[in-house]
Amino acid sequence: MKNYLLASLMVTAIALTHLPTSHAQFENLVRHLPNKANTLVLFNMEQIMASPLAVQQKWKENEQAKFAAGLMMVPPQALHLAIASQMDIELMQPRWHASVMDLTEEPDMLTVTERHGGNVDTISRQDAAVLPNNTYVVKFGKSIAGVMYPADRQQVAVWIDDVFSMTDRKPLTPYLLAAEDFADKKDVPIILAMDLKHLLSPQFIRHQLTQMKSLQGKKADLDQLATALSSVRGVTLGIEISDHVTGGLKIDFDEDISATKDFAKALILETLGSHGVMLKEFKDWQVQVGTKEMLLKGSLQSSGIQRVFSLFDMPPGFQPLPNSSSTASASTSTDSKKPDPKLMAHATQQYFKSINLLINDLKHEDQEHQTTTPGLEAIWYAKYAAKIDALPILHVDPEMVTFATQVSGALRQSQNAMRSAGARTASRMMNMPDAQVYNYKYAAGAGAHYGPYYDSIGGAYAYRYQYNPRASLRQDGEQLAQIQQQETSKGYASANNIMQEIAISTTEIRRKMTEKYQIEF
Repeated sequence: MKNYLLASLMVTAIALTHLPTSHAQFENLVRHLPNKANTLVLFNMEQIMASPLAVQQKWKENEQAKFAAGLMMVPPQALHLAIASQMDIELMQPRWHASVMDLTEEPDMLTVTERHGGNVDTISRQDAAVLPNNTYVVKFGKSIAGVMYPADRQQVAVWIDDVFSMTDRKPLTPYLLAAEDFADKKDVPIILAMDLKHLLSPQFIRHQLTQMKSLQGKKADLDQLATALSSVRGVTLGIEISDHVTGGLKIDFDEDISATKDFAKALILETLGSHGVMLKEFKDWQVQVGTKEMLLKGSLQSSGIQRVFSLFDMPPGFQPLPNSSSTASASTSTDSKKPDPKLMAHATQQYFKSINLLINDLKHEDQEHQTTTPGLEAIWYAKYAAKIDALPILHVDPEMVTFATQVSGALRQSQNAMRSAGARTASRMMNMPDAQVYNYKYAAGAGAHYGPYYDSIGGAYAYRYQYNPRASLRQDGEQLAQIQQQETSKGYASANNIMQEIAISTTEIRRKMTEKYQIEF
């Protein structure tokens, strides 16, 4: 199953072996990206599909069905895909994101709206379409299409005008350009890079270092370490595919960080965990520390890749729906507003598969990828609920759409259960008897800018980093551990109960739809 998910994630429908390898395959795509991105993702489907693993596991088979079911994020018609976003690094949520892909066929906006709903448009003399999931699709050329979220028409117009303003434009930051150049020259098929320059101040990092378990008992000059770490330029994850999948996580700095050699891995893992992006594979990766870079390398499983790329929304597909085309649509009788039953059965089946995949993957991640706090685990419930809400519903059975709405609502209840566990932990820690006075003003400020739930809870920073200077002064570790264990157990118990209810509802809707359409769901 893991190999199947990995294959599905990276599969494509196109036979690419007849195309010549290019050492600048992303250069033209990158030129079409918007300005001011701090995150870049690249997929070289040509190289992925030529890998021994892809050939052995027949990744090209049933590619359109897998994409429709949400089992892969690259549209089957795409040869290369570049995604850029302006990411809120602390929340791990994009303020906006855009993708550009070169296709094997000319993108057609009417076909896109037939598959996903929405309306065709024309922006700055370019064919476009606005979709129900708050995205715009733009035709940039005969074989190049772009997608932007959110669907801000003015912002899309500025993007289009920028793209056609000059032929040699370079919209990316120097760090992201270096990542794109690395992908081209080293033939790395999958790249994820984040520009982190000027993200955090030395003062903020210095404050956090005093709370990090990975530094307890270590002889480290925290002032010097904070200065060095605040010089971080960015982080790049590269994924290579041969007969297996390996990854490398590189963190680049402007200052000398060689003094971290003895505790670099523990420091990296704790930091990743505190941001909710810890993968179990990272624990087994080997670390290397140079003068101005840290490098983790090791094997990757499909579940880890799935979680990393769940941070990004997949672009829409461009292939017409089965039994549907512009011509067929135009010739449909105006007396009947109901779609072809076979078309509804197919759309509903694929929609259900997409939901079921996300539910199963989330349950798998809960078992293997527990993050350091229940509040951070709640992030993934919210992300997967949002992915279900964003699935295309055109021609889907209304009863199945209702089921999906109930599932996404239940996942948000699980999110609230986990998030509340973190809040209760913080409250109990702050009300421990004989504790010192907490610096609330600083905590609220930190929560407003750095906490993962500041827009709904406020000063969440306290429990996110498990920061309690009063307990630190009292050295009351046993009581803190007991509080955290109790509240975490309550949060997970509530979330698990909700997931069990989802499982029961899933079985029931599968039975109903199978009986109704006489196909296996």
